Amino acid sequence: MPSWFSRIFAVKPTVVVWQNGTTAATVNPSTLPAVVRAVQLLASDIARLPVRVERADGSVIDGHPVAQLLSREASRWQSGFDFRRFVTGCALTSGNGLALIRRSSDGTVAELQPIPDGAASAQFTDEGVEYRIKDVKLTADQVVHIGAYPDLDFPAWFVSPLDATAPAMQLAADQDAAHSALVKTGSTGKISLSHPGAMSDQAVQAIRDAWQTMHAQADGASRPLILREGMKAERISQETSTSNLESRRFSVQEIARAFMVPPEMLFQQGGGALASQAETARAYVDGGLSLWTSVWSAEIERKLLAPGEHLRFDTDVLLRGNLRDAGMAFSKLVLAGVMAPNDARRRLGLPPIAGLDQPEVTMPGGAAAATGPDNDGEDQADA
Repeated sequence: MPSWFSRIFAVKPTVVVWQNGTTAATVNPSTLPAVVRAVQLLASDIARLPVRVERADGSVIDGHPVAQLLSREASRWQSGFDFRRFVTGCALTSGNGLALIRRSSDGTVAELQPIPDGAASAQFTDEGVEYRIKDVKLTADQVVHIGAYPDLDFPAWFVSPLDATAPAMQLAADQDAAHSALVKTGSTGKISLSHPGAMSDQAVQAIRDAWQTMHAQADGASRPLILREGMKAERISQETSTSNLESRRFSVQEIARAFMVPPEMLFQQGGGALASQAETARAYVDGGLSLWTSVWSAEIERKLLAPGEHLRFDTDVLLRGNLRDAGMAFSKLVLAGVMAPNDARRRLGLPPIAGLDQPEVTMPGGAAAATGPDNDGEDQADA
C-alpha cells in the first residue's frame, strides 16, 4: 500500500542522497578557494561556538549531557568540535549532515556518531521519516539531521548551496578554468594570423603547431613573434589583469550570496563595502551563521532535549571586536548603570568578581538623571 506521502503529494516517496552534477568546466565548484573558505568558515564557527542548555525561564542547566556531548566528546573517537564541524561541512557541501544517536540503557543520549556523506538515504512512511544505511533501517528519533536549503520536492531532505545555485557555481568554475587556461598561454588572449595569399592546409596546420609550441604557454609569452610574407597578427580577444580581477570579484560575490557570508570574509585582502570589522562581524552573525545556529538548535531540541529545554549558541564571542573599542563601550554602560560590572566582564570573557553583580550609577550627573529632579519641592516652595 502506498504511504500517505505518495497518496497526498502523488510523488515517489523515496529520496536518495543528492549527488553533485558534473560540469563542463575543468574546475569543480566545490574546490574554488572562495567556496572552501565559506564552508570552512561556517563549519568551524558552528563547531567552536559555546553552547548551553537553558530552561524555559532562561536559567542555564549546568552539566547537561547534551551540552557535554556537543562541547567535549561526541563519541568515543570524536570530540564535540570535530563532530559539529564534520556534520555542518557535509550539510554545506552535499546538503545533508547526518549523525546516529546512540542511547544508554536508561534512555539518555550516550554518543553522537556522524554518518559518512552519501552513506544514507531516506524515505517517507506512514510512521514518519525512515532512514536507511545499506540494509539497516533507522527511525527519525535515531538520527540527527542537519540540512541546508530545503528540497521543495521532499520536505525532509535538503540540497546544498552549491546545487541550489548551480548556474552561478558553474559560471564561477568556468571563469576559473578560463583564467587558468589564460595563464598557461601567457595571458595573450586569442590571436588571428592572416596571410595575403592562399595557403595550403599543410601550411595552416604548420603555423598552428608552431604557435602552439612557441607561444601558447606561459614560458613562451616573452618570445618574439616573427611574421613573414606579409602576414599580420590581430588580437581577437584580450584578457587584462583588470578584467580578470573583476570577474573573480564577481564570482566571490556570487559564492558569498549563496552561503550568506559577507564578501569581505572571502576576499584575501579587503575588496568589500562594509565600513568596519564590527559591521562585517554583525552581518556575518545575523546572516549565514544565525541560520545554522537555528538549524542545529531546532534539531537538537526536537530529538534530544526534554520539553521546555532549549539549546543556545553564544555568538557574543564573534561580536566583541577589539578590546579597546569593547572596553570603552562597556565602561560607559557600567558607569551609566545600564549593566553591572560583572555583566561587562562576562561579555569580555573575564571571570566575575564578588560584589560586582549589581548595577550602580557612578557617572557624573547620572544619579540625578536616574532618580529624577530633586529640586521640584524646593522650586514649589520658593514659588
